[in-house]
Order: sequence, then structure tokens, then C-alpha cells
Amino acid sequence: MELTFTAKLTYARLLNQARLSQLNKWTDEAGRVYIIFLIEKIAKMLDKCPTTAKSVLTELEAAGLIERKQQQFSKPNHIYVKLPDG
Repeated sequence: MELTFTAKLTYARLLNQARLSQLNKWTDEAGRVYIIFLIEKIAKMLDKCPTTAKSVLTELEAAGLIERKQQQFSKPNHIYVKLPDG
């Protein structure tokens, strides 16, 4: 799978965060584990601008490694972290 280094780094962090969410029983109505990781926090973690953080999330979503589900107005998206195939 071809991903940028920044996307790989972000995915590793999201995967770690998903493990914490699993331990804390953060699940949706279907029982799926989700995380809440604000764009601003991702940007700060990467030492990049929010636009780059959004691009990385889009890259990960296109690769099938995450799914973002929009919540009600002004609430942060739920991010579902998936495991790669194979």
C-alpha cells in the first residue's frame, strides 16, 4: 500500500488511540469502536497545519484504513480505524 510517511505516522497514532477507545468502551450504537481526534490535535501532533491533517485523513480514508462519520452540528466526527487487508 502506497502511503506518505505522514499518513503512516498518523495511522499508527490513530490505531493506538483506537486501542484506548476499545479499553474505555467507546462504541457506537452498532458496537463499533470509534475515536474522536480533532483536526487541530492531529495537526499539532504532526507539527503541520490543519490543511495537511485533513489531507492525511483523506488519504487514509481513500486507502480504506479509516472511516469518518459526521456527527450532529458542531460535534467532532467519529473516526473508525480499520485494519489493512492481507
